Parts: sequence; structure tokens; C-alpha cells
Amino acid sequence: MARRLPPLTRTARRHVIVIAHRGASAEAPENTKAAILRALALHVDMIEVDVQLTRDRRLVIFHDECLERTTSGRGRLARWRWRDLARLDGGSWWSPRFTGERILLASQALRLVRPPCRLNLELKRASRAAALVEAMVRCLRWTRRLRRVLVSSFDPALLRRLHAQAPRVATAVLCDRNPGRAIAQAARLGCVAVHLHKTLVSAPVVRRAREAGLRVHVWTVDRAQEAGRLARMGVDGVFTNVPDRIRRVVG
Repeated sequence: MARRLPPLTRTARRHVIVIAHRGASAEAPENTKAAILRALALHVDMIEVDVQLTRDRRLVIFHDECLERTTSGRGRLARWRWRDLARLDGGSWWSPRFTGERILLASQALRLVRPPCRLNLELKRASRAAALVEAMVRCLRWTRRLRRVLVSSFDPALLRRLHAQAPRVATAVLCDRNPGRAIAQAARLGCVAVHLHKTLVSAPVVRRAREAGLRVHVWTVDRAQEAGRLARMGVDGVFTNVPDRIRRVVG
């Protein structure tokens, strides 16, 4: 069974959690229902998915700016309406057995992920920042998940907007360079965590985050030896495409 996690606060820590990156994305098409269900079957602690806004202001689970890599559609996702996106095939690019997988609404993903597992929603940078955050807050309130999610972003301005509208939502700053600055930003924003690329993590960086009252979650870790090294360094969680493999090391 998945371990029951403490509340997402700046101080509660217990063990290294396993976070399925875009679902169990080594076993099913990323960010799809199949990937989420597979991650749940593997009893992960948290599932990370990406969130974007459609032309008609619907929140969908999708990573890329454009549709070509993982769907039968073409062009920028932000130019499509939800009713048209819902018809696209989002699974056959991975394997014929996943033909018919669809792009999910954020609300659908939130309903799939039940306690004790949590959902990490990554807000992608957007030109319509205000609309994106407003849609996120509405969705979390409607699904009654305000206190059961972790919202992350590379864009601190999005997290600042979110905190102003829904201060109870736990947040995290994503970082692929300059971890010291990211830690300082996360602390100022009242985040519970900082999400660091694995190349940025060192014992002094982890210690600095600890002193700021932050959890450290590291992305993306698929090698068991690397996961073990990070666990010994004292990180709080690892994002991985292969949660079953990594769970055996840090669990």
C-alpha cells in the first residue's frame, strides 16, 4: 500500500516519496488516464502532471506547447477548443494498444487520484496567466481538492497569483538553474517545496533548503544508484518515469 503522507506543510517530513513523472510514463503514454492508473497501481506517493489552458479556458493535462508529438492533432494547444481536443488520439504514438487514449481535463485527473496518493499539478508558463490561475482555483474548489494537491511552476508569478487567490494550496518552485535563487523565491512565496533538477542537488543545497523550511523534490531520476545517492543526501522526494524501480531503492 502507498504510505500515508503528512500534510503538505513547510515542516512535515518523514521519508523519501516517489513521484510518478507524468504518470508511470515509462509504461504508458505520458499525462494520460492510462499512465495515471498505472502509477496508482504501483502505489506511488504522488503523481505529477502538466496543466495548460485551452482557447476556451478549459484546464487540460498536457506537456508540450504543440500537439504533434503525442496526439493526432497539429499546432499549438492554446489555439484549440476543448471539444475538439477531446476527439484527438493521445495514445497510438506510444503503442497501438493505447489507441483511443484522450487528453484529460484537470478535473478528470483530480477525480482519478484519491488519497493517500496526491497530485502535483505543474502550471506551464502562459501568456494568459490570470486566466490560467483563475481556472485552476475554480477547478480545485469545484473538485474540493484545495488541500490535497501540490501546485508547481517555473514561473514564480503564477504561484504568487495562486497564493493570493487560494492561500491554502500548497506550492513549489521548479528550478533548472541557480538553486539558491529558487530556494529564496520559494521561501518568499510561502511554498512548501522546491523542485530541483538532479544536476543541481548537493548536500549544501539540501541544507540551505532545510534552513528555509522547504522540502526538496528532485527531477527526473530513473537510475537506482542515483536515487540511492539522493536519498542519502536527505532529499524528500524524487520524480521518476519508472516508479516501481525507484520505489525499491528509496521506499
